[in-house]
Amino acid sequence: MEFTLAQVIKLLYKRMLWIVLITALALAATFAVNKYLISESYTASVQFYVNTQDSQTQKIDLNELNYAQKVVNTYINFLKTKVFYNMLIEETRLPYTVDMLKDCIRITVVSNTEIFQVSVTTNSASDSFELAKAIQNIAPDFIKSIKNTTEISVVDPVVMPRQPSGPHVLLNTAIGGLMGFVLSVLLVFIWELIDVNVKDEEELKQRYNKPVIGNIPSYQGNDAVREKLRRILPGRNKNRQAGRGKAKSGGLDKIIDENTKFIITEAYRALRSNLRYTLRKDGCKIIMINSPMPEDGKSTTCANLGITMAQTGARVLLVDCDLRKGKLHRFFNFKSMPGLSDILSGLASETEVIHSTAYKNLHVLPMGSKPPNPAEMLASVHMEELIAKLAKSYDYIIIDTPPINVVSDVIGLVKLVDGMLIVVRQAVTSHPNIAGALSKYELVNANILGFVLNGVIRKQGLKSKSGYYYRSKDD
Repeated sequence: MEFTLAQVIKLLYKRMLWIVLITALALAATFAVNKYLISESYTASVQFYVNTQDSQTQKIDLNELNYAQKVVNTYINFLKTKVFYNMLIEETRLPYTVDMLKDCIRITVVSNTEIFQVSVTTNSASDSFELAKAIQNIAPDFIKSIKNTTEISVVDPVVMPRQPSGPHVLLNTAIGGLMGFVLSVLLVFIWELIDVNVKDEEELKQRYNKPVIGNIPSYQGNDAVREKLRRILPGRNKNRQAGRGKAKSGGLDKIIDENTKFIITEAYRALRSNLRYTLRKDGCKIIMINSPMPEDGKSTTCANLGITMAQTGARVLLVDCDLRKGKLHRFFNFKSMPGLSDILSGLASETEVIHSTAYKNLHVLPMGSKPPNPAEMLASVHMEELIAKLAKSYDYIIIDTPPINVVSDVIGLVKLVDGMLIVVRQAVTSHPNIAGALSKYELVNANILGFVLNGVIRKQGLKSKSGYYYRSKDD
């Protein structure tokens, strides 16, 4: 997967909270470790100058400085022998082993010169000083005992370290923060690559080359508003539920009404407008609402789309064709039966099972009794005849159907409708499920009008602007 610059910026902005959090944790952890868990270290150093008496006897074409530097490297290796380390242990009587001295003694050439430096780093200032002082005293004679033509001079004697040489708390903290930032960015891109759920509208458009004709914001927070209203106006709420026949728990917080957040109401109105321009046809327009999987919000979309359609003066019928787990009756506080299945079985007539709602021009045909053969029943001639008959009395018939990736009941209805909407939920519905659903629709030549992106998280400030209205986020 390739990312454009715009996508990278958008992704980083989207995950900015996680990036900041991980970077801050890395900074805090690095600081705590360096400040409180790592012991302070002290370094004592001594510098030696090598004077090679035999360098003048070399051939004329041999660079004397290069030769001297090679000699210096040779002498440095003299000081890395076990013999020399044992001499230090014997001289200082400190509780160090040969392996410990190898770890704490560092010998380097100073800027490609004939000078080399020996640094001793331990957790004790006095130990570092004593070891460096012993090296200052022993090293010249030790090297000369091996190479008697060499003169070693001390050019920078050892001094007692007054300040710790490590750890470098600020530097290490900065490095830790940088590593945390890089790690967080990598994790963001890795997560983006492995996350197969729907992310936003643009991704849906680009991936499937189909329009997104509706963006429905998340209902999160709407429950709190309604709970306040119930407490403040208990009598009014009771009368409203009795008079209007609204849904019980599970439907009340999903149906749009005068207490619904403005941004949610406007989203369904925008869906209504886009749908009317998308599906142009004389006579009754039959629309099927479907989703790849359960819990994507198709029944809620169906109910609220019906309400907004009816508000324009159009006669609207909602038909619950999910004969297994239909939900439309819950939104309007009706019983699920008798209903559609009873009409198709010849046990009831349309006038007996179609309910008027509290919304003018809106009617509901519930699912009815659960039949043993829902797929066959929906694909029957009786169903086709029923839809054709109902179409003479309504401007819109909106059909709620079961998820196509769960059951195949919806296949028989495709030929009866003018178009279908696919409801997907942001960050929940996966692309494999969408692709699977689209492949099934293509097999039956379904007229897919577009997607409805449900559960969109919209981050707003203290004020939000929509149309001609300005409302606070608590409205």
